[in-house]
Amino acid sequence: MKLTSLGLTALMAALIAACAPEAPAAPAELPAADAAAIEAHMAYLASDELEGREAGTPGYDIAAAYVAGEFEKIGIAPAGDGDTYFQEITFQRSVRAAEGRKLEVKDASGNLLPFMEGVDAVVYNSLRAPEASVDAPAVFVGFGIDAPELGRDDFAGLDLTGKVAVILSGTPKGIQNEERAFYGNRKFKNISDRGAVATLSIETPTSKGVYPFQRLLAEGRLEGASLAWLQADGTAYTNSPNIQATSAVSLEVAPALFAGAPETWEAIITAAEAEGGAVPSFDLPLTISITQRSTHDTVKSANVLGMLEGTDPELKDELIVISAHLDHIGISKSIEEDTINNGALDNASGIATLLDAARMLKNGPPLRRTVVFAAVTAEEKGLLGAQYFAMNPSVLGTFVANVNLDMPILTYDFTDVIVYGALRSNIAATVETAAAAMGVAISPDPTPEQGIFTRSDHFRFVEAGIPAVYLKPGFQNGGDVAWAEHQAKNYHRPSDDMSNNLDFNAAAKFAELNARIALALANQDARPLWKKDDFFARQFNGPMEP
Repeated sequence: MKLTSLGLTALMAALIAACAPEAPAAPAELPAADAAAIEAHMAYLASDELEGREAGTPGYDIAAAYVAGEFEKIGIAPAGDGDTYFQEITFQRSVRAAEGRKLEVKDASGNLLPFMEGVDAVVYNSLRAPEASVDAPAVFVGFGIDAPELGRDDFAGLDLTGKVAVILSGTPKGIQNEERAFYGNRKFKNISDRGAVATLSIETPTSKGVYPFQRLLAEGRLEGASLAWLQADGTAYTNSPNIQATSAVSLEVAPALFAGAPETWEAIITAAEAEGGAVPSFDLPLTISITQRSTHDTVKSANVLGMLEGTDPELKDELIVISAHLDHIGISKSIEEDTINNGALDNASGIATLLDAARMLKNGPPLRRTVVFAAVTAEEKGLLGAQYFAMNPSVLGTFVANVNLDMPILTYDFTDVIVYGALRSNIAATVETAAAAMGVAISPDPTPEQGIFTRSDHFRFVEAGIPAVYLKPGFQNGGDVAWAEHQAKNYHRPSDDMSNNLDFNAAAKFAELNARIALALANQDARPLWKKDDFFARQFNGPMEP
């Protein structure tokens, strides 16, 4: 049976109603959202003066000071370190050295395969050490998936100790998309846990369609800085500490890696592109040498944190976190004169609507639980500011829910929203009630293959076991066209600026919706819970419904 978009919407609403407890009452009236204030916030945060707000740069620091000043004006209490609005994080910064990188692959006879670094092969920088050289046998590990729930282990029977793991980019088809993204995100941890010392990733037809290898080279993103936050002992945090060097090759040169292997590249890629991606794993008759050189230093960048303390003596230590990332990607190469990535929609829009939601909540009904507002750094570097805050909270209490605002497309009058994570926790009922009160529909994920639930700051709270949702304006009323246009023309480009016919009434609607959700979560009797036996609740030991 083929469902129409209206049918999918009705089905989602029915599933939410069937799975959820009785929805809480609509929240009390809040002050009106302020479209003009949101426009002013966005205009400043997306101005050339801030040079793209890259974490660890003066432009980001200016943006952080601005948000802290706005918190103070609103009357939001500091929630950072030492009674300030700032949770300062020390990051190790790594940039690829201009020279000294090398990837050499030798076959069983000692012949070099004809790969050219910077053309069809690349050696990435490293946050582990400024220099590293690896020379070791190769092992092909397929997609690198270890999924006991699926009865799958791509590492079965392999010894990776001291070796280079050769791995397919992306993840196999046929796994539930959000779970599939989770497995993909853990592949380097899997490889490190098994003792491998380096990786060589191979482009596939699917990964080429998502983000081509040649685009990676052309856009200059490899020359940008990588960050990792420093732990108390001064070492950079990583979940894959054994990996000393990482590299990749393009789809076009991949067949040469499998000459003389137990399986041909043609057979492997046919299996990889099929449903389930059942690719064999085996030792390769290759020796791989990787030399990486990076420049290392440290930079500081701060999360900006404020809070409205709850009034209920029993519930005020339960914390509702409303998050949005403040950073963007800074200055980069461009074929045009404009090199500043202003990040108007990514994510000045999220911060501006967060600020107005904070104002509304400050001047609205009392809050039983404490609401924390988190403008986090280094999302573009790997969700690092949110990760640091979730693992090293600067506020006393227990996180019980997160609502994340990231890159709402505010160029049209949205009539529906997509709620990533909607069916995973009973926050869904709260969102549905808040949206219905405003005449906004809830729509299913229109691009489930992208696994978006794992790709923004809320997922760092999920990894801490905390129920979370992530809202975006949906595809109705022209939203599909607006989304496609942003992705094709403006996403992570200098053209994401204030000239794109932004709809500040839509921005005000989005701010109000998130304020209503936060108010309801703060004042409902029971804390939010994961659905019973939800995949992520089980992975991260989160509290579930009975």
